[in-house]
Amino acid sequence: MANFNTHITVAAVGSGLLSTLCLQVGFIGTSDALLLTLVGTIGGILPDVDLQHSYPSRIIFSLIGMIIAFLWIFSTKNELSIIELWIIGLMIYSAIRYPLWMLFHKYTKHRGAFHSLVAALAFALFSTAISFNFFAKTAFVSWLIGMVVCYGFIIHLLLDELYSVDFMNRRIKRSFGTAMKIIDTKQWATSSIIVGVAVGAFWVSPSPTVFINTLLSSETYQIIGDRMLPSGFTL
Repeated sequence: MANFNTHITVAAVGSGLLSTLCLQVGFIGTSDALLLTLVGTIGGILPDVDLQHSYPSRIIFSLIGMIIAFLWIFSTKNELSIIELWIIGLMIYSAIRYPLWMLFHKYTKHRGAFHSLVAALAFALFSTAISFNFFAKTAFVSWLIGMVVCYGFIIHLLLDELYSVDFMNRRIKRSFGTAMKIIDTKQWATSSIIVGVAVGAFWVSPSPTVFINTLLSSETYQIIGDRMLPSGFTL
């Protein structure tokens, strides 16, 4: 399997290139372009969330803890003192970062249910729902965020599969096929929860109509073609 540095570097570069394309064709502004690069990079390490004591696992649970803590703080009416808000926010973060983190790893195994295309879809839909319902992003940008999370996630799975092939000795390692699968049939309980999260997230996500129509529009690809090369440049 590819190491942490490889995963985060390739995901960051891939997400940055895609974000630049979206910015240049006018889909998003500069701030959202930076956000897409960030979420795509995070998507690139998400499959390793079930690898205990790894950098991705600690980073992801820390991010989740901070996001939920700040969401609670910002949604609370101005009735508590600043110190009370800080203390409760720290307690929320700590509960997610440590007890929940340990409980999560007790019931998951690496390259299990989270190394699957179903998990990629679930994280994409969850990101879309969170972006729309909690961060007030438009339906189009919310779906774009979800797509880029999925994009980074699949980059990770592809890298792990590529690293399962020894091209020099022309052999395939035993780990081949464990990184990218549709669903983990050996962990039905965890896989069922992931499917449930995907269904629930889709239920509370905005309509994808505008996003799908934009992706399928010939005008979109005409704009991309016009902006891809310098003005006046021909092959």
